[in-house]
Amino acid sequence: MKRFIILFTILTTSLLASNSFWKKLINIENSYFNKITILELMEKDTNKTNSIDNNETSSLLDKQFNSFSSLVNLLKNNPYSLDLNKTIYIDMAKSSREIRNLTLKIDTNRKYGYTQAVSRDKIKLQSLQLKQQIYNFFTYIAQNWTLLDEDTLKKYISDSQKQLHGTIDIQKSIKLYLSINNQTNSMAQNIKNNFFTLSKDYYFFDSFLNYLQLNINIFNYRSLSNQLKLDNLIDYINQKSISKDANLYLRYLKIDTGRLFLFFIVILLFIIFNYLIYRKLYNYFKAKILEVEDETDDILIANLNRIRIPISLLINGIGLQLALEILDYPNSLDDKTHLYFSLFFIVVIAYIAMQIIENIFFIYFHHSNKKNITLRTELINLILSVSKFIILLIAVLVSFVKMGINISGVIASLGIGGLAVALAAKDTLSNFFGLIKIIFDESFSQGDWIKTDDVEGTVIEIGFISTKIRTFDNAMITVPNEKLANTSLKNWSRRTIGRRIKLYIGVTYNSNPKDIQNAINNINEMLFNHNGISTPEKIDEKEITRHYRRSNKFVSLDNKLGIKSTMMVYLDKFSDSSIDILIYTFTKTTSWQEWLEIKQDILYKIWEILENNNLEFAFPSQSIYLEKS
Repeated sequence: MKRFIILFTILTTSLLASNSFWKKLINIENSYFNKITILELMEKDTNKTNSIDNNETSSLLDKQFNSFSSLVNLLKNNPYSLDLNKTIYIDMAKSSREIRNLTLKIDTNRKYGYTQAVSRDKIKLQSLQLKQQIYNFFTYIAQNWTLLDEDTLKKYISDSQKQLHGTIDIQKSIKLYLSINNQTNSMAQNIKNNFFTLSKDYYFFDSFLNYLQLNINIFNYRSLSNQLKLDNLIDYINQKSISKDANLYLRYLKIDTGRLFLFFIVILLFIIFNYLIYRKLYNYFKAKILEVEDETDDILIANLNRIRIPISLLINGIGLQLALEILDYPNSLDDKTHLYFSLFFIVVIAYIAMQIIENIFFIYFHHSNKKNITLRTELINLILSVSKFIILLIAVLVSFVKMGINISGVIASLGIGGLAVALAAKDTLSNFFGLIKIIFDESFSQGDWIKTDDVEGTVIEIGFISTKIRTFDNAMITVPNEKLANTSLKNWSRRTIGRRIKLYIGVTYNSNPKDIQNAINNINEMLFNHNGISTPEKIDEKEITRHYRRSNKFVSLDNKLGIKSTMMVYLDKFSDSSIDILIYTFTKTTSWQEWLEIKQDILYKIWEILENNNLEFAFPSQSIYLEKS
């Protein structure tokens, strides 16, 4: 199934790439050689006064030449042959049948003296023949421009222009158009329509050929082997006597000693180079990572391993392309092979770039944490994901250019289809903007303990679409970002100092008031001196000052950071079965386990204080009084 999908994609892309060229050509014809432009060109050809302003003409020619240049670039970058039996520009089989039919109709109408019918069909016949000539010209250039030298290419362009002027007498067609211009019958209308179709193709092709003659260097091409001056080395090897003898036998294989020798040399050199990169350089970087023991060593080595094989593939790919170029000398590799190599390089380079970006973010984030610079993990993940997406998007667009697809059309289609996509992905977009709100609202971060009406647990990951939460019974819950961004929640982790201890200690009613007062004083003193209890004197003022400097909002920083140091011990109320002492204080730690340990220690000490003051714990009880009868 996967192979079928890949094959279908390649065939579809081939068709799109080819038709994108013909679509571009048609757009140029319609833009610069429409009916109005043709009438103006007719005025020039008939030596009438030109009514167009010179500045306007110059500006129009600049735009026209820019369009011609983009058409040539599309042809050069298009790896697929434009030679399809049926394109949006012309159906070659159908047009050949029409030409045969029109030839018979012309002979028949001439025989019976139908002059206008002959003129109508002759113009249409010329129009079809011209389309075939244009089609054959571009398909030939697409297939051979890398093989033709400048002189051969000039001659082919000049011959094409001579053929154009020799087969189509545009002056005669203009005179015919002017002679029937005032006629309104259907035959005259058909002649005029056929004339404008012919003129549009004629003026386009003539202008394009003139452009190519002035800009012949636009087709300059040098293969990779030529760029590296290997062609001279190949010729040098083949001039040796031993090579000449071997070439007598190798010629049957359409190869020679020079190319074969350099082919194996290049393969060997790239194997050695790849070994140095794959083994030696890898071991060097690995040793550098392990020089200083760090908790990130394993992650950095894993990241290094992820780019190790792609770099090796990239080196092998470059070596193989160069070796094949040498083997195919003096010709260059065909367009399809160049395309496959280009797409391969684009994919590998994009993957390596994404891995390098990920490493840079990870190292920066790790060093920032070491320096106590506050960085939100989810914000880093968001920037990293966006960076990867941009790299992927650039890779896709470059691939489209290499395949000859007009990316301006793709971008335009994305704009047109944007509304439909937005409507179809409404929930997805809501969740994405929920992520943005969560990040900038700073309501919670990864690792925080949060609680909503529906879920409570530790935030594991804040993704593009949803947030993953691990509950305290070790279950994983996925909650849409949009829901979390628009609901009230408790964040138990946003406490810098202070986890509350609130107790009611009940003593019996037969207790001595002085003993209760002593117990309250002792509990106050015990809490104040306890290392785990937060008091204003125990809070690091330097830390508070640093937070104040970072803050740029007019809010209570104690409340923003969750710094609590209140401590109260009072006789609170007379309950039904006890006299209640309120103990209200905060621990230094916010860790649940440490909080439990501190609370346990405080309870033991309170128990000891009550015993030392002859106080007993009260419990619910009833007293029954019996009256004497």
